[in-house]
Amino acid sequence: MIKRLSINDISQVVKIHKEELHGFLSELGEGFLTKFYQVSLDIPEMFTLIEKENEQVLGFVSFTTSAKGLYKKVIAKEFLSFVLIFLRYFITHPESIVKSVRILTYPGFKDDSPELITIAVFKVHQGKGIGRKLFMAVVKEFKKKGFRKFKVSAYGENELLYI
Repeated sequence: MIKRLSINDISQVVKIHKEELHGFLSELGEGFLTKFYQVSLDIPEMFTLIEKENEQVLGFVSFTTSAKGLYKKVIAKEFLSFVLIFLRYFITHPESIVKSVRILTYPGFKDDSPELITIAVFKVHQGKGIGRKLFMAVVKEFKKKGFRKFKVSAYGENELLYI
């Protein structure tokens, strides 16, 4: 059953994000991801839907009606917490500073357009149509909000799978 992310589901979403998405945000660790998804609940233009079965989150999708300055808005909500997380990470991974600047200066975050940000399904549940169901739920939500098109970006080693 697809539903909106609640505070009680964040730990499961973080686990999926960390295990299935191998990018910079995952590298920042569970503390960062937990804070990110907690804060995202308070960003009016950001949404996360989950596919849940028997109290287990099988997959999730995050999207926004306006990508403009999105990460800056998230970080600003809990600035000190995020600064401490970044400092801890950059002290032990100084080579990642360039990567973080590249992400924060991503041209799409200057664009005031809707975007699917993240979609992930636990590997054991992939191939069952969950990704497709989540994607179609985003399409439906965007249509309800008056958007006829939106961006989907793929980065690094995360390849587009048939959904």
